[in-house]
Amino acid sequence: MTHYPKLPIIPIVCLCLLLFFPSLSVKGACSGLLLWFNVVLPTLAPFIICTQMITALGGAELLMAPFGPLSKRLFRLSLSGSYILLCGLLCGYPLGAKMCADFKRRGAVSEEEASSLLAICNHPSPMFLLGYVRSQLPLPTSSALLLLCLYLPILPLSFLSRRLYAGRRKHSSAKIKLSQKNLRTVPSDSCLQKNEPKVTLEDAISSTCETMVIIGGYIMLFSILAQWFQTLPLLSPSSRALLTGIAEITTGIHSLCTSLPAAHTALPVICATAFGGLSGIFQTKSVIKDSGLSICHYIGWKALHTCFSCLTWLLLFRLF
Repeated sequence: MTHYPKLPIIPIVCLCLLLFFPSLSVKGACSGLLLWFNVVLPTLAPFIICTQMITALGGAELLMAPFGPLSKRLFRLSLSGSYILLCGLLCGYPLGAKMCADFKRRGAVSEEEASSLLAICNHPSPMFLLGYVRSQLPLPTSSALLLLCLYLPILPLSFLSRRLYAGRRKHSSAKIKLSQKNLRTVPSDSCLQKNEPKVTLEDAISSTCETMVIIGGYIMLFSILAQWFQTLPLLSPSSRALLTGIAEITTGIHSLCTSLPAAHTALPVICATAFGGLSGIFQTKSVIKDSGLSICHYIGWKALHTCFSCLTWLLLFRLF
């Protein structure tokens, strides 16, 4: 019996839409590629290159010296895990997930810690929140409130993820110890394995270019999808905006801010920003492949983070 690919109807429908609505498709593709070129590439690529070189040159221990004790106390993370969390929060999607996968492959963090980190380290950067999201909102919004809504839920998520993955500790720690013994690595609190091949600047740039091209492809595809959503004839403008926010975070935020009443815009924008859109999920899936990390678990954590962010907004917005 011939086995066909799963859900072949989806690419077939997409092909038909591309053929029947070429102008909309080109507009969406151009919008996505311009977003990637003007915003994502210049802000994310230098961070990926720098973090790879810092890791390769052994500078992570020096960088984390002021933050390691606090991170260990709050999140129960190793030095490597603290470094991943810091870079993921400062640099934004999908660097945190990429570093989780890379460090897990090298044995610098255990499977339990990598899974727990994936729940809390892959979020929009402060630059995106304060530079883009805040500027799009039609009503003045406190910077502190935006940051608290997106980053305060990390604390309960960290607690819940540690409890969930605690059962893997004995099995994963045994595997890590065996791997470290065979590879003659340094302890798991180190971000750099001594016998790891040296990474040159050219290697870091080459790896970053490959990652950025994949990210750009996903942004382009989901920008086309967002463009299709914005022209659906049977839906209200608010419904189109919500669908756009589910598809792609940047275009979705703009659509929500221009389609919804000003007084009712903030909460949907917080929701879309915390979830990250389908584009963010597929970008994350691409950087964690072959690492053993679960994209299904990641989606569940993002949904829970979205709920916590909305709850934080409802509890705190009157105070700001």
